[in-house]
Amino acid sequence: MKNYPEKSQPLSRRTFLRRLLGFVAAHRFLTAIPVSGFGLTGWVSHDTLALRLYDWNLYYPHLPDELEGKTILQLSDLHLHHLKISAARIAAALHAQQPDVLVFTGDLVSSRSDLDQISPYLTAFRCAPYCFLVLGNHDYLYFSQALRSRYMELAQDSGWRALINQSEFIADLNLWIIGIDDPSTAHDDVKLAYAPLLQSPPEPFRLALAHSTDCLDAVAGYGADLLLTGHTHGGQIRLPGLGPFITNTYLGDKGIYEGYHVVSGIPLYINRGIGCSRLPFRLGVLPEITKFTLRRGAQDPTCSIQALP
Repeated sequence: MKNYPEKSQPLSRRTFLRRLLGFVAAHRFLTAIPVSGFGLTGWVSHDTLALRLYDWNLYYPHLPDELEGKTILQLSDLHLHHLKISAARIAAALHAQQPDVLVFTGDLVSSRSDLDQISPYLTAFRCAPYCFLVLGNHDYLYFSQALRSRYMELAQDSGWRALINQSEFIADLNLWIIGIDDPSTAHDDVKLAYAPLLQSPPEPFRLALAHSTDCLDAVAGYGADLLLTGHTHGGQIRLPGLGPFITNTYLGDKGIYEGYHVVSGIPLYINRGIGCSRLPFRLGVLPEITKFTLRRGAQDPTCSIQALP
């Protein structure tokens, strides 16, 4: 039996209208406040631009020696067309961490015109010996097969390895990277992604990447020491005292839409991303870069949060 939390109650029409009216009332109140930075515009601007580093220590009793103290840096959901944070600012934050592995968990683009920006961004962000990415639903929505192939070429030329239901073993880290194609558009094939691992001993660390958590059941069937995802944006808009209106995932409907969790025995992290989708702003959900330091031990995970310049 899956150890999912109980499903939250669906949002009734009355509850939705009450929340909507509350938002409208808050909007009118906040915009009426004359102090600069405390009105709705200042609130939105702050929450869209206030980039944070979530710095996690994750402990594993049987961590391979090669991975002791090694770091993984995760980016997700840039949505270049609506991105408000400069590439230079993001790149500076990434390079300051000096990670051993850099991963991007999908939705680089939000427009066909973003194709022209892929190389400059990915080149600027490359800050680790190993850089991997998987695709998200927007990467499928806005690109034809030909343009998506071009995206793959640009990523490779920029020093990134795109894993499309593929895995790669990093021998000097004793680490498998398992790249699962976008589950939210049904491009995931977890069996295919794990195929190379079935021919090797299970001891090395297994890091799985996917845009959405909707592949979790299949990943649990094969096992992973850490599954990194994005897609939800943490809801992107959350009013005080209320959960997100939309998370677009099965687990999100059950209240798991951001942060660290263990579900069905799989350590899972849902990154809130940096960019915006549909609405070009965030409210109540700050953008994030996430760092994971792997350590041998049996302690619970710990996290510190740092505001990034």
